Amino acid sequence: MQNYKSFKVDYYYQKLGSNSRTRTQLTGSVSQHLRGATTENAVVSYLRGKHSGCEILLMRLEWI
Repeated sequence: MQNYKSFKVDYYYQKLGSNSRTRTQLTGSVSQHLRGATTENAVVSYLRGKHSGCEILLMRLEWI
């Protein structure tokens, strides 16, 4: 099992009911942002909290 310290994610977020979406990238800390979890679900959960009321579509996820 790897001990990753960071993650880099490329994703879209779209407000529910809207036709436009925004693509962005984010680099975060596994210990701070994901509370030590290293799963795709943990990243999506974090992004849902960051973009409340938005649909999240991951394009790329990299563990560093």
